[in-house]
Amino acid sequence: MKRSDTKIKLGGTLKSLMMTTPVDKITIDMLTQKADLTRNTFYYHFEDIYSLLEWVYKQDLLSNINAYTKIEDWKVAYRLILNYIEDNKTFCMNTFHSVARDLLENFLYSVASDLVGKVIIHSDRNVSKKLTESIQDFYGWALVMQVVQWLSNDLKESKVDVIQRASIMLTGGIDNAIRNGQRVKGFGQMS
Repeated sequence: MKRSDTKIKLGGTLKSLMMTTPVDKITIDMLTQKADLTRNTFYYHFEDIYSLLEWVYKQDLLSNINAYTKIEDWKVAYRLILNYIEDNKTFCMNTFHSVARDLLENFLYSVASDLVGKVIIHSDRNVSKKLTESIQDFYGWALVMQVVQWLSNDLKESKVDVIQRASIMLTGGIDNAIRNGQRVKGFGQMS
């Protein structure tokens, strides 16, 4: 079996197990028995269950939103993230209610801050690296916390409302942050 096929099999098995078992209760033995693989095979590919979980999110989310690098409207990419969470609700909620919650939040942050970075790039303004990173950090975490709130409420709020709330806060906000940051000497000026 090819290396990528083995990783896919392990990832699929983990997702399957997480439909009924909290990730914190899944052992390497449970996983490898269900996948019909050896412990050594698992450890050849992953350090632990959480590194496999992180790999699954990267594969699933990034493959689903890989097109977001070409999307000029951040709302489309944000909707894809929310769609993934909704379509994989049990898997995501299981992660959210586990010790791996920070893994999910940090992964979502990397995706969200990248989205904000693309909005800044599309603003066609010369923005310093320091200012770009500050805006990405602020708005990236703001978007993630909206998703965290949505998860905390068991996805009861509609995706349309989640996106609309983010849109209200972001529309004009990033341009304003760029303008304000560029006024601060040594912070927002291009060197």
